[in-house]
Amino acid sequence: MGIKEIAKKAGVSKTTVSLALNGHRGVSHETRMRIIALAREMNYRVPGDRPMSSPSNGPILLARLRKHGLLLNQDQSVFIMDYIDSINKAVSAEGYQFEIFETQCSTLQGCVEEIQRRHPKGVVCIGTELDESDLEILHSCSVPFVVIDTFFDQVACDFVDMANINAVYQVIDHLVSYGHVRIQMVTSSMKSGNIVLRERGFALAMAHNRLQMDEASFISVEPGFDGAYQTMKAYLDNEPLLPEALFCYNDVAAFGVIKALKEKKYRIPRDVSVVGFDDLPMAAMMEPHLTTVKIPTRRIGEKAVHVLLEKIKTKWVLEPSTWLVQGNLVVRDSVMRRT
Repeated sequence: MGIKEIAKKAGVSKTTVSLALNGHRGVSHETRMRIIALAREMNYRVPGDRPMSSPSNGPILLARLRKHGLLLNQDQSVFIMDYIDSINKAVSAEGYQFEIFETQCSTLQGCVEEIQRRHPKGVVCIGTELDESDLEILHSCSVPFVVIDTFFDQVACDFVDMANINAVYQVIDHLVSYGHVRIQMVTSSMKSGNIVLRERGFALAMAHNRLQMDEASFISVEPGFDGAYQTMKAYLDNEPLLPEALFCYNDVAAFGVIKALKEKKYRIPRDVSVVGFDDLPMAAMMEPHLTTVKIPTRRIGEKAVHVLLEKIKTKWVLEPSTWLVQGNLVVRDSVMRRT
């Protein structure tokens, strides 16, 4: 039983359930109390509950660290809910109290100090907007931590992320098997660890399939749906020679790109195939249904808790480790067979 089931029974969104259960603003008192009561009726461990018969081993924080909010925003709410749900269940099953720490950092050092003031036993950090220098600052934290949703080879840190490069190989191999030769990647002007890895995976997979690349192989768009739509619209105004397929760095960008293409009367996938990355719910509902990569967010959340608890139990003795969880290509209707 999780947030999705509570939301369905309460007749509200998953975001509303998360806000209510974790004491955040944006939910009326009446709605909050109704959701908490429902959650308890459905045997869901409400964050903050400390049953006398089962004392908590202490709090574990899920830290959503936003530097600018351009990548970690409402477009990613589905992922955040999956992380919250899976981490809450895994933490509660081990006798710890689950708490959420959410803030937009003016400085990361300030966030680290605030986390330490809360005296958690450990922290799972959503690192989507963090760069290498930020991760070095995190090392000043006196509390065990694990970083999810990003990964840097050159940083000694405990990471749990999806296997981005392997997933992009799946995308390009699929396009090639359908007869595509001219392929371009729509990437973000705002970089993250995952986006950089997807760009690297694209270049490696293209080389592996002996496909040519040049300066036009990457089309850079602004982040978010509107950013991708507006940037792609301006790009198409110049009437470029489009490739046979466009691989988009995430589904939200793919949605914006498809809107721009349709407005210019391009037919998808007849004129150009489009592939996304994330498998958001809308991907299966839009026209055409979007071929994309499903990210194992719940498995990432569960594994992050496992790694963190090992660090807590061994008192940081273990060397930093990196765990990459495999994603899967979801084949739908946005790719045309050209051979």
